[in-house]
Amino acid sequence: MPDGVVRWVDTKDRIAEIVRGGRVFRARVGDVEPGARHGGAHVHFDIRRADGQEQAVQVTLRQGTRVSRRQHRFGTLVGARSADARGAARVTGPHPELAGAKGLHPLEVARAWATCVATGDVDGALALYAPDAVVHLADGERTGRHAVQAWLESVPVLGCARHARVRGADGTVAVRWDAEGDEPGLAVRCQVAHHAIAEQWEAAAGPSEDVAGAAPSIALTTVGPVEEQDVALASRQLRDLVAKVHASVLFARLKLSWEPDPARERPAVAEATLDLSGDLVRAHVTAPTMAEAVDLLGHRVRDRLEHLAKHRRQLRQETGQAAPGTWRHGDLPMLRPRYFDRPVQDREVVRHKTFAVDELTPDEAVFDMEQLDYDFYLFRDLASDTDSLIERAGDSYRLTRLSPVAVDPGPTAAPVDVAPVPAPMLTLAEAIERLDAGGEPHVFFAEAATGRGTVVYRRYDGHYGVITPQ
Repeated sequence: MPDGVVRWVDTKDRIAEIVRGGRVFRARVGDVEPGARHGGAHVHFDIRRADGQEQAVQVTLRQGTRVSRRQHRFGTLVGARSADARGAARVTGPHPELAGAKGLHPLEVARAWATCVATGDVDGALALYAPDAVVHLADGERTGRHAVQAWLESVPVLGCARHARVRGADGTVAVRWDAEGDEPGLAVRCQVAHHAIAEQWEAAAGPSEDVAGAAPSIALTTVGPVEEQDVALASRQLRDLVAKVHASVLFARLKLSWEPDPARERPAVAEATLDLSGDLVRAHVTAPTMAEAVDLLGHRVRDRLEHLAKHRRQLRQETGQAAPGTWRHGDLPMLRPRYFDRPVQDREVVRHKTFAVDELTPDEAVFDMEQLDYDFYLFRDLASDTDSLIERAGDSYRLTRLSPVAVDPGPTAAPVDVAPVPAPMLTLAEAIERLDAGGEPHVFFAEAATGRGTVVYRRYDGHYGVITPQ
């Protein structure tokens, strides 16, 4: 079934229009499920030829779009191992067939186990244990499949349909259900080894107590003469922010850099990256001193976390599409480092990124770009089926496509303007020449050798970076 975007729905004439890859398909309203009967809906559909015309049939809402109403968690960064990783987690729910698969993060295993317990899937939870797993209880140990199964069937949170807090470091993960009213809680500490649960320890969970070992470890990187007190302050600040997040922290990275160039007004650079249950949050600030940069970083991370929490609340409440310009209300101004004015003859390409671009709507691309704290984002536009670039343009966003396809992207939650002129066909050398001549931070073009959308951009150190789709 191909994917598409609903352009409009006429309930009076009982017809709808769906766009996919630059082609437009008509559909009867009766063939469109109720939840997808609104402009901008991201849908699956089949194509049926009748009387020489192609029509869309069996139109269903594509589960997972991050922006459109009634849709949630499509293409999120679930299970990402690093800031540039992308894709769904190998285990994000009760999937017994994936138990023991290589590459599973301990937090993923624990979260899958918690999901199985909360949904009452005992068999799914059992599949995530190692053959020689041991469960430590107050009255003794439980070993073997039947003993573990009997314990699972007796836990008070089995089938409670409540989300658990899953946190940890290395192979030790804490899973916690807080007591809510008359509903009991449960706290379980898991030792995950070789992508399976090897040991567990049970403890009662009250409404306010915490689980030991819940704080995640932070991957710390320093560049240049960064003082220890600044590192300690930034680490403590990031941990305090993470402790207030009601989501699994799969990854946390902190980078503090001091640029040695005396001409820089803001030589202190602070960066933070958090992977919260698959949603990537990134912040990047500069300041005259490292202490000031650390303080600004804390405000920036807090702002991004509040933005993500607000977005999740809106998805749960199904409040519909946000009015243009309102969904980013309250964002702090970005303080980017100034570009080092390196002589043109000394500049060279020092970084080349290649990654798989996904088929997204402009709203989804805007959401990813904001969460990653980028100034532009390369993706494949679903409506036109062409490589495209979304970038900031003042208080709105600009969508530039690789080829001149006159396709309306449909209603968007964010204010998006479609560039009337497509990206030019250039070689990399020609794109760099245009970048130097125009003084722009980046140039989006169709690479002459491959025909794919490519971005060449200026790095803050004065050199060039190149992004190409895989």
